Amino acid sequence: MVRQIILNGFVLGATISLMAIGFTLIFGILRVVNFWHGEAYMFGAVIVFFMYQQAKVNYVLAVIVAVAAVAALGLLSDQTIMRRFRGDLMGGAIATIALYLLFQNAMWYILGGRPRGVRKVLPGNITLLNTHISWERLMVVIVSFVAIAALGLFINRTRVGKMMRAVQQDSEAAQIQGIRANRIYGLTFAIGTGLAALAGALIAPIYSITPVMGAGPLMLTFIVVIVGGLGSISGAFIAAFIIGFQQSFTAAYLGPDLSLAVSFGLALLILLIRPTGLRGQD
Repeated sequence: MVRQIILNGFVLGATISLMAIGFTLIFGILRVVNFWHGEAYMFGAVIVFFMYQQAKVNYVLAVIVAVAAVAALGLLSDQTIMRRFRGDLMGGAIATIALYLLFQNAMWYILGGRPRGVRKVLPGNITLLNTHISWERLMVVIVSFVAIAALGLFINRTRVGKMMRAVQQDSEAAQIQGIRANRIYGLTFAIGTGLAALAGALIAPIYSITPVMGAGPLMLTFIVVIVGGLGSISGAFIAAFIIGFQQSFTAAYLGPDLSLAVSFGLALLILLIRPTGLRGQD
């Protein structure tokens, strides 16, 4: 049983890590708390539902389209709305809450209240640590790790990635050096929301799809980002698996109703010990 709980924790941690790293990227560079991040997750699953389940399009193509479409929506929202709130944390938060309400109500109109499902992509199970895990859940972990590794290489090894880091450290100095910060902001929002969409697209064949499916992952994302340290990508990655394992063990031994409460308690305990989070800077 413990091995099964650990594997479940890996799957949840992988999903939340994509969400949290995307959220952290946006906050770290734009200083925006993106309250519609959960809707980006939901959009990823919904697009896969309509393309793969309804239109019978290849699953991989459906995932690619989902990520690209939501990333484009993130870019559009930044360039048309969020650019008006540069440096305004409260105004930016209100704007993303407005977008959250708009997107969620649109999905209620399109999907209705009935949960939707997606047929299996990879039927069958594999045995790991003498425990069965479905190929689909293993796929979530593998693809998540590959995506996060690719993002790390992009940020640390490419010219554009170095520009993003420069803007994060000092946007005014970066602009003096000729970096077009507005383009970096748009790219960052696109990458952040695209990662959330990838998480939603990956879990579409596993969980039910509803207009409110992003609420739970968004709440866990908030906890993970706080525990990991605001603006820290490595902290978000580590914290995602801490919370993923905690959620899995709590659900198994205390019941799912207490999982979120224990997550908040764990976050509070970590902040009491280290107020800036695991990897946050003083």
